Amino acid sequence: EHSLQCPHSYQPIPRFLRSSKSLPVTHLTTMAATKEERKMEMGLKKLTPPFEFDLDYDPYTLKAVEYNIRSCARPHMRAFHLAWTSFLIAFIAWFSFAPLGPAIKKTLGLKRSDLLWGNIASVLSTVFARFAVGPIMDHIGPRKGQAFLLMFAAIPTWFAGLIQGVVGLCIVRGLIGIVGATFVGCQFWCTLMFEKEIAGTMNAIAGGWGNLGGGLTQAIMVGIYAMNTSSPSCDAECGWRNAFFIPAFALMFISVLVYTLGDDCPQGKYVPPVDTSSTRGEKKASAVDVAKNWNVWVLVLQYAVCFGMELHVNNTIALYYFDRFDLSITTAGLIASLFGLMNLFARAWGGMISDWSYTRWGMTGRKYAHIIITCGEGIFLVIFSRMPNLGSAIFMMIIFSLFVQSAEGSTFGIVPYVDPKNTGGVCGFVGAGGNIGAVIWGFVFLAVGNFATGYLILGFIVVAVGLTGIFTIYIEDTSHRKDSVVMDQSVSGATMDKSLDGGKSSTIELKA
Repeated sequence: EHSLQCPHSYQPIPRFLRSSKSLPVTHLTTMAATKEERKMEMGLKKLTPPFEFDLDYDPYTLKAVEYNIRSCARPHMRAFHLAWTSFLIAFIAWFSFAPLGPAIKKTLGLKRSDLLWGNIASVLSTVFARFAVGPIMDHIGPRKGQAFLLMFAAIPTWFAGLIQGVVGLCIVRGLIGIVGATFVGCQFWCTLMFEKEIAGTMNAIAGGWGNLGGGLTQAIMVGIYAMNTSSPSCDAECGWRNAFFIPAFALMFISVLVYTLGDDCPQGKYVPPVDTSSTRGEKKASAVDVAKNWNVWVLVLQYAVCFGMELHVNNTIALYYFDRFDLSITTAGLIASLFGLMNLFARAWGGMISDWSYTRWGMTGRKYAHIIITCGEGIFLVIFSRMPNLGSAIFMMIIFSLFVQSAEGSTFGIVPYVDPKNTGGVCGFVGAGGNIGAVIWGFVFLAVGNFATGYLILGFIVVAVGLTGIFTIYIEDTSHRKDSVVMDQSVSGATMDKSLDGGKSSTIELKA
């Protein structure tokens, strides 16, 4: 079948040009010219890539408009894989204490409340780290910030086995908790590499595969503990004290890889963004502007009840199974790992649902997709808290896990639209919201005492916060490509599928 080729295009003009319902070529030329004028009015100009890219990209930003998970090609996919793997290793180290909690509690003579204080310290330090790191990365880029956080966290992780009491536990967990700010770098890096139309999907996959560390650490750390205690000369105390060297070494190793192999952004060297639309000239990224943005705080609250809930459950679920169902530390840890392992695909589902809803209903679609998923999260948490036996508790925990992680993905499907020039800051603030939530939920458990009752209360809170999104989530579509995604239905009943000038191809594709 013959096809027409557009100059400077690597793809054929699709079959709509041969359809009776197609638009005239002159009409398409006029549309292209009009769009080009709009780009110029927005202060956008075409950029030259530093080398040939493997993916299709937007010529005005060099951001990819597609992805290939099996590729590690520079700059887009390599940055993506470094982003999620670095966050994965960070997550494993961050929650490495949780599955070993029963052994630490016994050998140090701690109370359950002491472990809860350690949990709070681990997520509280991340709150301040994320608030600080977001604006800093807006100025230095995600690669350097990510590498520094990983190397810094390796130090307290290496010496974690030296703690002697609750004070040392809280200090060490607080210092290691700073590595949780690598989530900001993970999301910011992906946002710099991929256009907003697929940002929900890419942020969700990267964040989800990173959060997978919350499940893997439950299995890895009890595995290291079991390996250590299998030696006749190593008792339970020796087992947990010597379990932290492996995650510490992993942090150092991935830090070096991030710094040496990654690209700051598609253009190569990172340049802090500026707002050229300001009437007072160029305006650089500012944490103050982020803090003044109402939409940022709306998403902070929403993220507190999804990612904050995941952090809290990661810290408490092994102990919940250990105490309520009288399991061994190894069995409780392996069951608890199922919760985090759902991140392999659940968070990506949330981002994909958000992106699909956007193609159908714009930002309203993203909004209501998030609200529905969040309310589902709360409902299944309530049901999980009422399960009387181990089998039903595991099943409902998995269903709850699917919803909580999907809600995280749908949240970050919205984040790139809030304030493009301050994307790093927005990621930092919203990410900190998750940790603020985890701190609050930790205090709720301290006040309630009974874990099952605590989960029940938190479930009702999640539903209430999800419903507030109906009245509070109103975010403008800031994508310069939005007219390339959803086209006026009056134009021959067709919808736009490709950008007028999307990367390798400058072809318009309209599906009849």
